[in-house]
Amino acid sequence: MKNKKIILGSRGSKLALIYAEKAREKILNHSKDFGIEEVIIKEIVTKGDQVHDKRLSEVGGKGLFSKTIEIELLEKKNRHSCARVKRHAF
Repeated sequence: MKNKKIILGSRGSKLALIYAEKAREKILNHSKDFGIEEVIIKEIVTKGDQVHDKRLSEVGGKGLFSKTIEIELLEKKNRHSCARVKRHAF
């Protein structure tokens, strides 16, 4: 079986990196089954991470934290990405 390296894209926030590390551990738990040799977490700086002097709604609102990650996936800079899913009570 071919040895594989997986690049897992994640925002660089503390919470995002915690989730990425949990995903990394889960993948490594099954690494022998799939020939995975290494899992690297690549920190991605999004537009939302770069804006500090304006309200996010003024800069573009939706997609500020996910668009860069999605573009990197489409351009195959990352094969996988990890994101936290927010749960809302209704």
